[in-house]
Amino acid sequence: MATIKKRNGKYQVLIRRKGHTPAYKTFSSLPAAKKRIRIAEADMERGLFQPIPDISVAEILKRYEREIVPQHRNAVRHEKYRLDRLRSVFGKLPVAGLRPSLVASYRDERLDIVSPATVRRELVILRSALNIAIRDWGVCLPSNPVAQIVLPKDKSQRIRRLERVEESKLIEKSNTQLRRLIIVAIETGMRRGEILNIKRSHIDLLKRVLFIPSTKTDTPRTIPLSTVAVSALREQLSASQSESGGVIPLHEQPLFSYSPNGVTGGFLKLCRKVGIENLHFHDLRHEATSRLFEKGLNPAEVATITGHKDTRMLMRYTHLRAEDLVGRLG
Repeated sequence: MATIKKRNGKYQVLIRRKGHTPAYKTFSSLPAAKKRIRIAEADMERGLFQPIPDISVAEILKRYEREIVPQHRNAVRHEKYRLDRLRSVFGKLPVAGLRPSLVASYRDERLDIVSPATVRRELVILRSALNIAIRDWGVCLPSNPVAQIVLPKDKSQRIRRLERVEESKLIEKSNTQLRRLIIVAIETGMRRGEILNIKRSHIDLLKRVLFIPSTKTDTPRTIPLSTVAVSALREQLSASQSESGGVIPLHEQPLFSYSPNGVTGGFLKLCRKVGIENLHFHDLRHEATSRLFEKGLNPAEVATITGHKDTRMLMRYTHLRAEDLVGRLG
């Protein structure tokens, strides 16, 4: 049974049939509303009917924030900010009303305000939320509207190598704990959050390996340690042992006492102090990854150390110095 009600100049369709969830949808014209009823009734007869979801975009994004975002340990704050932005634009829409054209308009308008990378991240999280809603939460949509548009390419990928003279300045002028932290970053390619989550129990200096249980990609990994990294970690182990205290067992205490913002702020302050421009702490991961390639490791081997899930992502890190490749050419 299907009914059409006219409200505020638009036509609301209600489709009800035994064994099916009631479906609602609003159309701007009466012919469009009647056409939808004919299609729905024909699909019911053939067993192909998909009810029109009456859930709003805001409800899907809220559930995504509640159930999925907490799993992304190192990106919770950023993802909540993006979700708030998406809710402010699309939240009141029924999910069935989220058309590719609307998403494309949002993309184009945002590109006039923020970088392509920012727009891409916002749309990726919207696409992810809708994919999960369709796959796991019983939201019946014929397709994901975000998947039908072209996402902006991230043209802001940094190509910033750390020069050896810059590295020497950073090591010489930093305080002891920050110095060790910088060395670990350069020698291992670990992310800032991964380094700050290191505990004594994660380190095996005899085998020269470090276990990382919590990562951005939610995939634990064990990485090999260079002799330089081993030396820096051994020094920090000794220093942190003499400074330890409190109720947390020593082996479960963080090895470094910095906060994420403390690392970022301290590193930027250090760069200003020694006259280094346009260098971010994350660039050390980029540098470490590039150096692994320069040592002759293949993409699979590098990914084992850096934790990249897709080896294709590593190609943007392989900004190899020509002078370092001369010796291989003969």
